[in-house]
Amino acid sequence: MGTNRTYLQQGIHPYPHIGNLIRQKLKELNITSTEAARRLGVNSTNMHAYYKNPSLQFGIIWKLSIAINYDLLSDIMDHYPENFPKKIDPRIAEMEKELEIYKSLLRR
Repeated sequence: MGTNRTYLQQGIHPYPHIGNLIRQKLKELNITSTEAARRLGVNSTNMHAYYKNPSLQFGIIWKLSIAINYDLLSDIMDHYPENFPKKIDPRIAEMEKELEIYKSLLRR
């Protein structure tokens, strides 16, 4: 009896392969699979299984982010379609307004 995992089917907006994303990020951060597994509290076999999965539970991604002290969720958000509306921190929006004011003053 198989399960119908329609969320794994690639559509018009394909999502990133989360396992590959995690493997690449750990490599960039110079964190071995063994070390990541230790920090996450799983064995190396589980860590390698995560790499093979195109999709992981939010809790695993969250705990791994905390364990390696890196925001994996922001990296995932970077894969949204180009014109996808993203939540902007109000402080950043305010600073962008101020920057435009300063730029206009410098142009005078």
